[in-house]
Amino acid sequence: MKYKKAILSYPNSKNLGDYIQSIAAKKFIDEDAICIDREKLNTYNGDKVKLIMNGWFMQNPNNWPPSNKIKPLFISFHINPTAKNTMLSEESIKYFKKHQPIGCRDIYTKKILASKGIKSYFSGCLTITITNRNAYKKEGILVLSALDRITPSINKQINFNIIFSLNFLIKCFKAPFKTISYYIAKKRLNKFLYRQNSKITFASQIINKKYSEEKLFSLAQNQLNLIAKSELVITSRIHTALPAISLGTKVIFILDGLEHPNQRSRIEGLSDYFFSCRAKDLLKTDFKKKVLKKDLKVLRSRLIEKATDFFNKDDE
Repeated sequence: MKYKKAILSYPNSKNLGDYIQSIAAKKFIDEDAICIDREKLNTYNGDKVKLIMNGWFMQNPNNWPPSNKIKPLFISFHINPTAKNTMLSEESIKYFKKHQPIGCRDIYTKKILASKGIKSYFSGCLTITITNRNAYKKEGILVLSALDRITPSINKQINFNIIFSLNFLIKCFKAPFKTISYYIAKKRLNKFLYRQNSKITFASQIINKKYSEEKLFSLAQNQLNLIAKSELVITSRIHTALPAISLGTKVIFILDGLEHPNQRSRIEGLSDYFFSCRAKDLLKTDFKKKVLKKDLKVLRSRLIEKATDFFNKDDE
C-alpha cells in the first residue's frame, strides 16, 4: 500500500519555531502534505502516512504513542523533561524500540532513551537543512526573541486556589529579581547594539494572534527570509539560531533564562554549533571574528540522506 506524506502541525502553538521545523520537513516532500496535529497523533485515523517526528514533544504526553496509521521517521526528536515519565511508559518504550534507532535533536533526549535500552543517536536538528534559494545581500542585525526567556510576564488568569499555592508564592518572591535582571540584560543588549553602527531590526518568534495554518507557515517562511538577509542574528531561540547558521548568518545566542533543566536540556549538543553568551558578556563580543565551534556539514548531510530515503524508498 502506498503511503501518503505528512508533516506536523501545531494548531494551538504561538511559536513560529514549530512551523520552521515543519518547513524543514516539507522540503523533502514533492507534493501537498497532510498536516497532523502533534498533540493528537494518537487519534489520527486517515490515510496511512509517512511522517518525520522532528521537534519538541510534547504538551499532552498522555496522547502518546501515535496511531499505527503513521509510519514515523525519528530524527531531530526532543522529549520535554516534564513529559519524560509519561512518554517513557512501558507501552511507549515498545513503540520506540519498534522504530529505533531514534535520531535525537539533543544529547539529553539521547541519554534518557538509551537509559531505557532504546537505540538512539544524536542527529541534530532538521532546521539545519534549510538553505538559501536566493542570493540575499546580508546587512544589518536582527534581534529576534533575544530576551524571551527572562521577559517579565503577567498571569491574567489567577484564581483563588492559585493565590495560596506554594508555586505562586515562590513566583511572587522571585518576580522583582527577574524583572530587575531583565532590564539589566536589556540595557546591556541596547548598549551592544548602539556600538555596532548597523541597521537594527526587531522581531519575535512568538505570535499573539490566531491565524490559519496556511498563514502561520507563511509567517514562518517570512521570518526565515528575514534571517537569511541579516548579517547577524541575536536570539534565545533554537529554531532561529540553527536555521541562521545554515543560511550563512552569524549568530549570538543569549543564554540568560536557560538555567532551568527544562530549558538547558534543549540545547545540550546543539550549542556546539553556534556562539553563545550571557547578556553581560555582549560588550566583550566581536561577532565578526566568531566562527562555528563545529561544522554543520556532516550532520546536515546525514539528515538529508535519511529524510530523502525515508520518503523515496518503496513502501513495505
